[in-house]
Amino acid sequence: MMKKVLSIVLVLTMIAALATGCAKAPADNGGSTNLTGSLADIVDKIYAAHPVDLSLGTENVDITDTAWMLPQFTGLQSADGVKEAVVSEPMISSIAYSLVLVRVEDAKNAQSIAQQMKDGINPHKWVCVEADDLAVCGYGDVVMLIMVSSDFAGDGITAQALVDAFQSVCGGKLDFTL
Repeated sequence: MMKKVLSIVLVLTMIAALATGCAKAPADNGGSTNLTGSLADIVDKIYAAHPVDLSLGTENVDITDTAWMLPQFTGLQSADGVKEAVVSEPMISSIAYSLVLVRVEDAKNAQSIAQQMKDGINPHKWVCVEADDLAVCGYGDVVMLIMVSSDFAGDGITAQALVDAFQSVCGGKLDFTL
């Protein structure tokens, strides 16, 4: 029953995301634009561009929980400069896959925050598995961190495939990739 409800919610969310498109608003960050809409909506658009066949859930990250939640999912030790974050991970915790979106307060600081995420994330956070394929990229005020086990490459689930999907959501352009 729970899987059926979750499936319906995900389908409706994806339909709504596809119907609204990728709206953008101008920003003062060197000519780039900021993505509008919720981070969860952006995650749905990424998965619409590149479906991932894992039982995934998307949750808000409590950025005030700097003792566990923030570093666990984003690699950040401080929420300074961060507005919000979401994580999309399998509902079974022994699968090494994590897609994180962070919205920063000022797009000019996005690459610096992205580097902190890359340097601070623990790709061994799961029991018995690790993510050995990792990428961090950004567009406007949104930073994406993707890490996945290379065991999923045969299924087309790679960090680069998700970076490419994010890039398509961003209109075909990224500001940086680390």
